[in-house]
Amino acid sequence: MIPYAAWPKISVCALKNILNRALHLCGAPERGILRAVVGKAVQIGTRVVLLFVKPCFHSHRERIRGVYAAAIERGWHVQQIDAEPTLAHLRNDMKMWNPIGCLIDPSVMTRHMDPRALKLLPSVLMGRGEAKLDWKRFDCSAQDTRSPVSAAISELGRLGLRHFAFMGDSARPYWSVERGLFFRKGLPRDATFSEYAGPNPSMVRGRMAAAKWLRSLPLPCGCLLAADHMAAPFYAAAAEAGLAIGTDLPTVGVDDDERICLSLAPPLSSVQLDVFMNGVNAVRLLERRLSDPSLPPQKVAYGAIGVTRRVSTTPIYPDRRVTKGMAFVTAHGCESIAVNDVAREMGCCRRLAETLFRRHADCTILDAIRRVRMERTYALLRNNSVAIDSIPYQCGYAASPAYLKTYFKRTTGMTMREWRDAVSPLRRGC
Repeated sequence: MIPYAAWPKISVCALKNILNRALHLCGAPERGILRAVVGKAVQIGTRVVLLFVKPCFHSHRERIRGVYAAAIERGWHVQQIDAEPTLAHLRNDMKMWNPIGCLIDPSVMTRHMDPRALKLLPSVLMGRGEAKLDWKRFDCSAQDTRSPVSAAISELGRLGLRHFAFMGDSARPYWSVERGLFFRKGLPRDATFSEYAGPNPSMVRGRMAAAKWLRSLPLPCGCLLAADHMAAPFYAAAAEAGLAIGTDLPTVGVDDDERICLSLAPPLSSVQLDVFMNGVNAVRLLERRLSDPSLPPQKVAYGAIGVTRRVSTTPIYPDRRVTKGMAFVTAHGCESIAVNDVAREMGCCRRLAETLFRRHADCTILDAIRRVRMERTYALLRNNSVAIDSIPYQCGYAASPAYLKTYFKRTTGMTMREWRDAVSPLRRGC
């Protein structure tokens, strides 16, 4: 028999991973026993937090990242559960994990959720959701629905538009209704506004109704979509109506889900929400509640980081060649393109292309390319999971990675790592 002193040392997390793998290799009778062992393994020297969430969309995944990042700083273990936090679920999970509290994402809240379930443990809501609850009685980290709308209005406003339209989610969740309301109220007084109120545009009947609505709009018309997942039916309705996204219908979405935005033609500009901060705030609220349960409930809001600009909001210039060239720069600026590539896309020589850019866009072609690359650099630096050394290769500087770091330091006065540390969500509000 091997003496205890000679046993290999293993961490609690490593032990949990080993036991979780074993769950997939055993039959049903043994799984119940192993689950209990996993729960006990996590309880030893670890504070467990239950996270109720369904990672359906990009925003949910970013929220989960924020929770894990903040929990790791505090030495907490996060146990993710893809189910509604009912009384029965919570009681079973409490027996298994012995948690110190729970975080609840709105994606798992139903209209009939029992509020008594939230009293079993210190709980923090990570959004309002559709549940019929007295929100004033709970700690909540929720979205400031006005913030992304303001960012979208600024993006569309720079194009000099006077006509605007909004397409909300056909299910009419609260965030869609509020975004439409704030969009209408935030527009200039002399602007016109229209909102789609027909059937679901994802269906054939709805697409035909949306196409008819789009044909009735004065052009060019700046459009705001309540969320990125509505872009595909909106683009289909625009094609049905014979209208071009970008020139006839400059369009902005919300969520900045790259899997959706970059799969569209033309790529969709979208408001990037600070959803990572939502997860961080939720952990901070739970820590506050655990430190003093008698404190009154607190609400913390997260807003928008900014607009990720793509081809759907390319400015329209008097000379169509400049519009075409700027759209090419916006779409391919983070690739290894040069000034000659842009001039070739515009259909003229380099000298004339530079002259047209200076006359109509008030910048050189190289300035436009650098602007697109710097915007992408800022976006990647905000994502702590992206290695700094990989950023030059994703921003068009594969041939000279050191140049981006030098140019970034000259432009901002900070190194890329210093800039990332300065804007890190984990440092905000500390």
